[in-house]
Amino acid sequence: MWTVLSLLAGPAQALDFDPMLRADLAASYWDEGAKVAAYPGLQAHLWGAEDSVLFGSTFLRLEGVASVTPSYARLGPRVTFSPIAVMELSAHYLGSAYFGTFSSIKGFDDPAVVYDDDALDASVRGPGLGSVWGVEATLQAKVGPVVVASFGDLKGWDVWPADRVVGEYWWEPESELLLSRHDHTWGLNGVLLYEHVFDEERGRKLYAGAMYSQAQSLDTKDAWRRVGPMVNFSLDRRWSFLLLTQAYVEDRIYTTPLPPYVGMRVRRTWQRADAG
Repeated sequence: MWTVLSLLAGPAQALDFDPMLRADLAASYWDEGAKVAAYPGLQAHLWGAEDSVLFGSTFLRLEGVASVTPSYARLGPRVTFSPIAVMELSAHYLGSAYFGTFSSIKGFDDPAVVYDDDALDASVRGPGLGSVWGVEATLQAKVGPVVVASFGDLKGWDVWPADRVVGEYWWEPESELLLSRHDHTWGLNGVLLYEHVFDEERGRKLYAGAMYSQAQSLDTKDAWRRVGPMVNFSLDRRWSFLLLTQAYVEDRIYTTPLPPYVGMRVRRTWQRADAG
């Protein structure tokens, strides 16, 4: 991560950066329950005319990530690089503090444990510190009103729990996977959406379609796969609402497609033009 930042530091000095701030308020039916996050940073256009199909939206973004849920808080830097309009590459390193609440660090001795509600309730839980680094890649395209996107990630997880947490394996609430104390995960997501524009000038749009998601631990081999419909409505360029409902295709706990995973997010975006 720091190598990437040092390589970009020289060229970045010649770029015209604009301050930016994005903040999210999210809620879901499962796991994290609620999440508040802020992403202050700087963004600069890289190259190409703004009306260019391939290069009009290229950018370099340097930002901080701060997020809080009922079970953990994360803080650290992230850099995102878009060399061409259809591609984004990013890297981050976040320190974590787990609070020891109902969905915080829960230890297990067996990597094959079926961590259903009873097992999670019976496990010894506690606070602790951790870190997560990650690299992500996104490919996206639009043909008329049809939007196609695929994004994958590789993450490294470390955790140092309180002494009362027993076992070398733990359930991590963000990844929704059973991990070893020093583990790696990979994930893959794909979306196919139809865009309906109500008001282009105000940014009022509706996206409706489907999303496929999967993730796996490289150490414990725990994995899940889900697929289902999603809707994202942008009231304007600042406010948006997302609803995602996915049936389970593969999961250690939810062995039938229904009841589905349900996620909901409300987002308010601030930029420099919104200041004051």
